[in-house]
Amino acid sequence: MKVYTMNIRGINPNDRKWYKYLSENRIEKVNRLKQKEKKAQSIGAELLLNYAVNGDIKTTVKWDTDENGKLYLTEHKDKYVNLSHSKDYAVCAVHDKPIGIDIQYCRECDMRIAERFFTGAEADIIRRAPVPQKTFFEIWTKKESLVKAVGCALTVPLSSFSVIGSTAEYDGKIYRFKEYSVRESGYKLYSCFLV
Repeated sequence: MKVYTMNIRGINPNDRKWYKYLSENRIEKVNRLKQKEKKAQSIGAELLLNYAVNGDIKTTVKWDTDENGKLYLTEHKDKYVNLSHSKDYAVCAVHDKPIGIDIQYCRECDMRIAERFFTGAEADIIRRAPVPQKTFFEIWTKKESLVKAVGCALTVPLSSFSVIGSTAEYDGKIYRFKEYSVRESGYKLYSCFLV
């Protein structure tokens, strides 16, 4: 398994020079996005995907999405990939087993979300944490990476499974979490892969 990160602050999405390195699918997506930051994140994610699969950001990867929106490679059936982005970072994970990755910038948020969307034990851990916001985003990021590894997007209630610990069980299968860091503080980054 390999995980790649990219700070996307240097990407100006209005500079069309990036488009020559993007797939048609990505160009369509970038053109639909309204916010400059979201456009730059999407471009950065695809450049990382190119690098992760081909070792070069300039060689475009062919991909599509399944009925649940999970990205898959059309020419590399033996590789599983996943992308994520938040604030100034895009990330990409590549593995020979199903994998999900998620990055979140730990911003101010309504902690009542945990009561509504997490298990009771997870919400309790957040309430008792010295820095509840940091613990909230650790749990959120792990949950997102798991649903992305499974390939069910957010169609499964987040309260239907627990991510306390380094592994989680979903649909009779065991998934493992791995934490990563980026150069700047304030981010949570986890991958989740089928054991």
